Amino acid sequence: MTIADSHGTGVIITSYLSGGQTDGRERYRASRSLCPQVAESVSRPDPTRRSVLAGIGAAGATVAAPTTVSAAQTGTEPIQQQVNPLADLDAFEAFLDGVMEAHLESHDIAGATVAVVDGDDEFAKGYGYADVEAETPVDAEETLFRIGSVSKLFTWTAAMQAVERGDLAIDEDVDAALEAVDLPETYDEPIRLDHLATHTPGFEERVRGTFVRSESELRPLAEMLRTEQPSRVRPPGEFAAYSNYGSALAGQLVAETAGASFETVVEEDIFEPLSMDRSTFDQPAPDEFAADLSKGYGTDGRTEGEFEYVGIPPAGAMSATATDMASFVRAFLQDGATDDGRLLEAESVGEMHRRRFGHDERLNGIAFGFYEMSRNGVRVVGHGGDTELFHSLLFLLPEHDVGVFISYNSVGGLEARPEFVDAFFEQYVADAPSESETPESDGPPERADAITGTYRSNRLPYTTSEKFLGFASAISVSVDDEGRLVTHPLGGETTQWVEVEPLLFAEVDGTNRLAFREDDGEITHLFLDSTPVTAFERLSRRETPTVHLTVLAISLLVFLATAVGWPLAAGWRRYRGRAGPLEGIEPPLRYARWVAGATSGAFLAFAVAFGAVLATDPTGLLLGDPLQFRLLLVLPLLGAVGTVLTVGLAALAWYERQWGLPARLHYTAVATAGVAICWVLVYWNLLWYQP
Repeated sequence: MTIADSHGTGVIITSYLSGGQTDGRERYRASRSLCPQVAESVSRPDPTRRSVLAGIGAAGATVAAPTTVSAAQTGTEPIQQQVNPLADLDAFEAFLDGVMEAHLESHDIAGATVAVVDGDDEFAKGYGYADVEAETPVDAEETLFRIGSVSKLFTWTAAMQAVERGDLAIDEDVDAALEAVDLPETYDEPIRLDHLATHTPGFEERVRGTFVRSESELRPLAEMLRTEQPSRVRPPGEFAAYSNYGSALAGQLVAETAGASFETVVEEDIFEPLSMDRSTFDQPAPDEFAADLSKGYGTDGRTEGEFEYVGIPPAGAMSATATDMASFVRAFLQDGATDDGRLLEAESVGEMHRRRFGHDERLNGIAFGFYEMSRNGVRVVGHGGDTELFHSLLFLLPEHDVGVFISYNSVGGLEARPEFVDAFFEQYVADAPSESETPESDGPPERADAITGTYRSNRLPYTTSEKFLGFASAISVSVDDEGRLVTHPLGGETTQWVEVEPLLFAEVDGTNRLAFREDDGEITHLFLDSTPVTAFERLSRRETPTVHLTVLAISLLVFLATAVGWPLAAGWRRYRGRAGPLEGIEPPLRYARWVAGATSGAFLAFAVAFGAVLATDPTGLLLGDPLQFRLLLVLPLLGAVGTVLTVGLAALAWYERQWGLPARLHYTAVATAGVAICWVLVYWNLLWYQP
């Protein structure tokens, strides 16, 4: 999901309910750096405070997926080697035991559950504990895990069933079809069902409403979609930007066409035909499942977290056992049918697996609900899912009739998940081209000067005061002395790349790919093979984190010098019996320092208060009563009013040549700092509250 996925369900909090995939250790580094919101959930010792900075991804943001390099990327024909992990069941179990036991220990994970389907064969097994205190072991057949944004695959399956019945059409105008929700007519082009399925409807990200803090805050789906509706910030079909809201709209369409609740439709049309009798979208889980629902754990794998509530259930609220998920996997590997029943027609399964959108034909793209995770010439489709505590992944190798589902119940699963994928592919898809085939650099990229700069994920709140959540999703791009491209996420580790085609780069010692888009001679976007559901927009210099952090640092230092220095200087003069610089000055200049001091104090108080809230309770700020956020933003608004007065008084002081040159310069510095910090706060929608 993602309180994170989005590549799952996520929000800006976790990873925005997962919605994209990254490869191997690079995926983990990306989760720590490209999505600081995820890093927050990983590092926070107290899992009961669900970090909003981690949440954006959880339900839809974090796409945990196999590392990706498609046949088109490698320039080779698809690898046709046979992939049969369950051909030797004992050997596979030994392999899996070794991998999972190592993960539980090295990543401080309480428990995990795995299911693998290989043709007619199936294997499922639980590891570790579902309840650490009670020492309840994970049972793949009995223990339910929260699966985050993997839930979206059920939403899109239900939508395709409605298409089969003729109740919906893939090119359906969503706004015309919806009865309970009206979409803004921001652009002439209508949002179609396939736009929702490929995360290209053009919505901004939104945290509030995607997640809620308690059962009492849950609202009917239609109500939540109406009251917490994100703005449309780009025309549909142009760029993918993982959208939990878009998936939830699809769930509402399904419910309206069926004349029943979304949960009822999934229960009757998916769970029952597949005999998935230990799966549910209910929050919390119903009484008959409550005792078997795995608890979620923090970074130490022992500190128990709270149940995580998703405000828009179709985006990531589902809980299920591994064996139930195996039934779902089997249906998509066997043309929509299992021994228990038929889910979809074969043609519909093909439509859901077919690539429908991509930012670059050389990189992975998006199908109908699924997204591509192709790797080393083998086509892979699937979906990741994250809450802050649970980290899941479902991926299919359709050409080999193999599918895998895995879920971890601890924060450490975020790092373990890509390692599991790496181990699986290395063991059972070993004939694919090796990473060592990445070509060496023979000089700097052809467009080195054009592509260097800073890029930021387009999955962020553009119009609300939640926009600050996208601050750390920026990536700086440069070229090193060896002619290699270097990407450096804000606060993260660098990655090196070698150009293999014009504006296409291969990761050094890895399998990820990166491409740039050129428009009228200008480089406008960066795309990653590992995250097909997200684009990175090129920033102008004035929009870069470096510029904003520099402005903030200098401005706050000026305010601190003013708030502390002036009172100390006044006290020293009083102690020495000397007159102050404002002695004998007529109003309004007589009160100028009071105005500037109050302005400095307001901005300093906001910086301290905002930092403290983010460090202690970001979830409360973004998901709680909006009044808290509104009150917090009164401080910069007061600072802005004071800045206007300070600028006017500074101009007057210069005009009348009052105070002396040093005093005028200092006062002017305060006025300039006020204007500068207001500019930054306006950019991030933090000068006043914007819902």
